[in-house]
Amino acid sequence: MRRNAWLGLDFGTSSVKALLVRGDGSVAGRASAAYPTTYAPGGVAEQEADDYLRAAREAIAACGAHDMPLDGIGLAGQTPTLVPVDAQSEPVRPALTWQDHRADDEARTLEDELGDPEPLFGTRLPWTAAYAPAKLLWLSRHEPETVARTRFVLQPKDYVGLRLTGSPLSDPWSSKGLCHVLTSEPAAGVLGRVGFAPEVAPPLAAAWERRGAVTSEAAAAFRLSEGAPVSVGWSDAAAAMLAVGAFEHPSAFVLSGTSSIVGVTSSLAIPAHPRLLELPASCAPLSVHYGPTESSGASLEWLARLLRCDTAEALALAASIEPGQAPVFVPYLSGERAPVWRTDVRAVVVGLGSEHGPAELARAVVDGVCLSEADVLALAEEHTGSPASAVAVAGRGADQAPWREARLAALGRPLRVLAERDASALGAAMLGAAAAAGTLAAARPLRGGVDIAQPVTGSHASAAPLGRFRRAAQVSLAWQEAASRSSEQ
Repeated sequence: MRRNAWLGLDFGTSSVKALLVRGDGSVAGRASAAYPTTYAPGGVAEQEADDYLRAAREAIAACGAHDMPLDGIGLAGQTPTLVPVDAQSEPVRPALTWQDHRADDEARTLEDELGDPEPLFGTRLPWTAAYAPAKLLWLSRHEPETVARTRFVLQPKDYVGLRLTGSPLSDPWSSKGLCHVLTSEPAAGVLGRVGFAPEVAPPLAAAWERRGAVTSEAAAAFRLSEGAPVSVGWSDAAAAMLAVGAFEHPSAFVLSGTSSIVGVTSSLAIPAHPRLLELPASCAPLSVHYGPTESSGASLEWLARLLRCDTAEALALAASIEPGQAPVFVPYLSGERAPVWRTDVRAVVVGLGSEHGPAELARAVVDGVCLSEADVLALAEEHTGSPASAVAVAGRGADQAPWREARLAALGRPLRVLAERDASALGAAMLGAAAAAGTLAAARPLRGGVDIAQPVTGSHASAAPLGRFRRAAQVSLAWQEAASRSSEQ
């Protein structure tokens, strides 16, 4: 008798991760396949949508899922990355990733004209270039032919789901900015303002529902078993929240990757905070008040390039210095999302001296990333009035000593570290199990183990380092304000 197996596909910022999970939560296979991003002056950050399909085929083969009789397939991925497709399900142009910020001017225009976003979208979606409305207005101004040809505006996981099943379904949270997340209706007024018909918003269903089954054509193209159920899918962040158990009871979490996702889940009806995102209970089992940062693992990659070493060597340098014994680094290398929501701010290092070298700089980067996470978490906990006794942590490197020590020092409480390093891919597999069974409860057995990390007695309390970090962050903000005033004179 064959053992049950579910496949999770997570389309991240730079690669797709495939995770093959058995019914007892053990991993039968894993793989990843990269796809490039085209960066260019002016804020360009684009990907070819068909690279998602090519990478998916490679990862499916490498993880051992070829021709397996899968019980279900789950999807997750980066958002908000826009994939406009035509009536034949073909990409109209390259995908505009969440990192693309050509639409800064359009974001300011929409904020001035439309004001409070909550009545329009059902959540306080920031008016920034990262999100769909500003990007769509940019396309209307610069690429009218794209507007004319677009049938649906999808996310990467939805484009792959469309090619697997023929269904363009998305979930409300992944399509925020295109829809009202409380009603699942298109945000018709906003779409009209940015030059698109309301019909470009895809049809919506819950992330854990079944979008369809693998078609015969897709079975041949991807070498998957025909008829395997496929989930609607979720954002990579929400899928990782599912993986760490944040939807089973109110929790605090830190999800690390290229950027970090930090927040709390709640069973209470609490208004959205203006500097946080709210994933409402209409889109998930519990509401979530959270914020994405801009640079987490990306900061370490930057440092490794600067020091002409790899990230493992940079982490080893950081490990040679105790947390809190280095300058203060504010990781606004490419601007910052939560809690400041500005693309123009930049990183600063405060307290750098001639006695400091590569090791201190490495420790400063690791500490600074973790303090930026603590900054967002403190805001979320203060807003909800529910400080957590422990924090669930997941992501690549979360179990490595420098990151673990820095988070213990920054957060000042135990960490529940998910043993599976690819949390979003695990969450995707769990969505596949839920879609196949028709209930989200079916996802729970797929969760793996959790390691508990305790703060060391006498280690740095979180309040003092966080206070220093926030003062350093004010230096970054003040510097940019001064630069803006100078350019206007």
